[in-house]
Amino acid sequence: MQRYFGRIVDKHAILDDGDQYHLVKVMRARQGDQIEVVNEGKLFLCTISSLKPLNIVTTAQIKENNELKNDVVLIASLLKGDKMDLVLQKATELGAEEIVLLQSERSIAKIRNLDRDFKLERFNRIVKEAAEQSKRTRLPLLYRVIKFNELPEVEADIKLMAYEGEQGSSASFLNALKEIKPGQRIAILIGPEGGFSFDEVSEAKDYGYKTVSLGRRILRAETASFYALSVLASHLERK
Repeated sequence: MQRYFGRIVDKHAILDDGDQYHLVKVMRARQGDQIEVVNEGKLFLCTISSLKPLNIVTTAQIKENNELKNDVVLIASLLKGDKMDLVLQKATELGAEEIVLLQSERSIAKIRNLDRDFKLERFNRIVKEAAEQSKRTRLPLLYRVIKFNELPEVEADIKLMAYEGEQGSSASFLNALKEIKPGQRIAILIGPEGGFSFDEVSEAKDYGYKTVSLGRRILRAETASFYALSVLASHLERK
């Protein structure tokens, strides 16, 4: 069943223009069809009562929680091309509560101030579509692009930095996950294509980040995000 993020007002579901077009023109919805609508973290079963004009009424509230037990923040260094799109999509599917974009020293991709609003709007569309597809009940936050010296603005109880300079197996990462307690907010910091510079690693440690290894093999930047979030989600869902 198709899921959308919208608003519920007086037992009527209100979708934005893009979702209305998708529902009617792409999905070829018919009168009587049912959809799911998420409003402020609550899931509703809805029925299309008419198409012209489009009218969607709620029929029941569904109790469902597909979210991770702990809030997870992915701090992802900017990547070039469609790699960034892929990271946003998969981070959403894997349960990230917030995604923070980082302009790191070796990031090839740049977001200029003039492009920031446009880029963030497009990125949020990617996140929304991924959240609907993966049956999320919360949209990940994605509203900021920060520089490295702004890392302290990202609040977290557990701060981890994936760093290829940490030799050996992923034991350091797995051991760090064992220290997570219920309710703690976790931040995982992932570098760009060229990795983090020594100065950035030192600076991150000053900010309270613990460097961890994601294994003996060197992963591409986008793969590192997928791997870290997958292992983290698996650990949290076993509790």
